[in-house]
Amino acid sequence: GSPAQARPGPKTPMPTPLRTRVFAIGLALAGLAACGGGEPFQPRELATARVSASWAPTDLRQTYALRSDAEWQAAWQVHEPRTTPAAQRPAVDFSRQMVLGLTQGSGPNGCHGLSIRRVVEQAELVQVQVAVTVPTGSVACPQAIVPLTDFVVVERIDKPVVFLPA
Repeated sequence: GSPAQARPGPKTPMPTPLRTRVFAIGLALAGLAACGGGEPFQPRELATARVSASWAPTDLRQTYALRSDAEWQAAWQVHEPRTTPAAQRPAVDFSRQMVLGLTQGSGPNGCHGLSIRRVVEQAELVQVQVAVTVPTGSVACPQAIVPLTDFVVVERIDKPVVFLPA
């Protein structure tokens, strides 16, 4: 007969234990890819830095997920503290951070309040947990209109943001 054609590649077959390991690793990687990867996403609480200011009373009801200086400038102009001298808008590095905030109008007295308690990154979104304080019973409250406004600076995450009661 005619001589056998030589094929390119190794002249000796792979040793059996190594072939078994390579096959097992391939199966494991295929299994991971089929189920979407490694460990399931673990929710993570983000560190917050509160923007301290004497916010102006307002009737506005709004939530904010600000990811640019222009957005932060616009929100600051709406809520800018009415102080003399004028309050300086805090600088934010929007390449690494974002500003989250909300306003729920104004409270009729000093016992009303609003604050962002926690910010938690979930698999598909960022959850902002908000606490609203309303007086109960016969409590003596300072007689002053109070803004129900709060802003925090957190690590920038490009996911949808939702605001929920704490």
